[in-house]
Amino acid sequence: MDIIHNNIHMDMVKCRAVSQMTLEDDMNLPQDNPDLDKIIFREGTLNLTDTVVTNDHVLVKGQLLVTVLYLSEDEEERLARTTGKLSFEENVYLEGIQQNDTVDVTWKIEDLSVSMINSRKISARSMITLTLQSDQLYDEEAAVDLTDAEGIEFHKKQMDITSLAVCKRDIYRIRQDLELPASMPNFYHVIWQSIRIASIDMRPLEEKIAISGELSVFLLYESMQDGDHQYYETTLPFSGTIDCQGSREMMIPDIRYTIASREAEVRPDLDGEERCFSMELVLDLSIKLYEQQQISVIEDVYGTHNEVRADVRDGSFRHMLLRNSGKCRVTEKRKIEHTGAILQLIHSEGEVYMESTSVQENGIEVEGIVHIKSLYVTSDDRMPYAAFEDDIPFSYLLEAKAEAKDCEVNLQVALEQLNVTMLDGQEIEIRMTIDVAAVLLEPYTMQLVRDVEILPLDKEKFRALPGIAVYVAKPDDSLWQIGKKYYMPVARIKELNGLTTDMLKGGEKLLLVKER
Repeated sequence: MDIIHNNIHMDMVKCRAVSQMTLEDDMNLPQDNPDLDKIIFREGTLNLTDTVVTNDHVLVKGQLLVTVLYLSEDEEERLARTTGKLSFEENVYLEGIQQNDTVDVTWKIEDLSVSMINSRKISARSMITLTLQSDQLYDEEAAVDLTDAEGIEFHKKQMDITSLAVCKRDIYRIRQDLELPASMPNFYHVIWQSIRIASIDMRPLEEKIAISGELSVFLLYESMQDGDHQYYETTLPFSGTIDCQGSREMMIPDIRYTIASREAEVRPDLDGEERCFSMELVLDLSIKLYEQQQISVIEDVYGTHNEVRADVRDGSFRHMLLRNSGKCRVTEKRKIEHTGAILQLIHSEGEVYMESTSVQENGIEVEGIVHIKSLYVTSDDRMPYAAFEDDIPFSYLLEAKAEAKDCEVNLQVALEQLNVTMLDGQEIEIRMTIDVAAVLLEPYTMQLVRDVEILPLDKEKFRALPGIAVYVAKPDDSLWQIGKKYYMPVARIKELNGLTTDMLKGGEKLLLVKER
């Protein structure tokens, strides 16, 4: 007798930890930068340079890159930019992680504040939240068939599972060029740039992953013609594929990305004019693809001529209960506290932060904030540029089945659309659409036959059975249970009693004949 096994690939969260740290340092202006008068705008980006895994600990190394847009102190009151780096090393306790494990680190910048110390020095301070997670890959081995199994009866059960088909890391490069419209003057010096992923879609195809989306690009620059400040904002579509062995179109994607690097430069066009702006973004991808399967596994086994001992153990599985998405639309009005009126909004951007999720009877409730930043021109000659920042709260109920209470929820949120408009010189209106997508995986445990051992027949037990019997079925009886008790094949019981199905009714009489 041979046992045919099926290895079912699964994954689970092995360990997870959240760590917060405060970074604070001073930034000195470079020697060729003009003196600082007023801070206008700031931006922070975290760059993780290394993660060192040891038993129960992970050392995370990186830098917080802080970029500041400011107004100079000279008579021209020029706009200028400076950048500083705040390095850090954080040792995070992660119980259960081992030296050879891999760990995913995600980050969130909270409460980034910059203030002027003097005309040549800026103080930068921020709270950083690091989330570390290590996943464990494992196989559940299940017996799915027996060959050369004469005298052995086995019963199968259908399983609905969501198994892990692909687990890998990769990178994707986005290279884009833009050229200034004919009506705009040439670049002289880019003062401020914002290059963000406005939208992205990653979906599995046959043996590859298709990636498409849009870049949002904002440039504030000094023109070559007369030194005036100019700004230009646009979106650029991108698309491409990466190879992914084992990928299939109908698989369920769980693909996360972080921007590993962002490079940009001004280049001359074909006529030698400084009118082109080239960008390259490198995305680190964490790719998991799941597939839904229906597998028939051996649930129980017995012998008609021998005793059979089955090695039965619990297996842990998941199946996808729900895959759903929705759009949360929020509209807010905000007063701007500034001495001068708003003349023109020139740039707005937002970042979504999910703060809490809870599974309710009728769905998944998601709460969070969108951190909004807007740069605008004012009527105040002493400070012609200013910025507005605020946190806009949102709450959304994504419809889900009631039985989702104990499910594993994989949730992703993204800012799909942001529109900031002036209502008057002191008030703005913010309209935004937040995309919420969820996959609900229901965990369950099932007993699986791992191995089968054939033993000599228990002759005393067999002799005690009647040669011929009329068995009256109980309400919860099954042909399988009766056959196992009387050492009879289920097919033989059906043949003797003229049954065409395995269904039994309470009180039904069955003729049973001992096989030998």
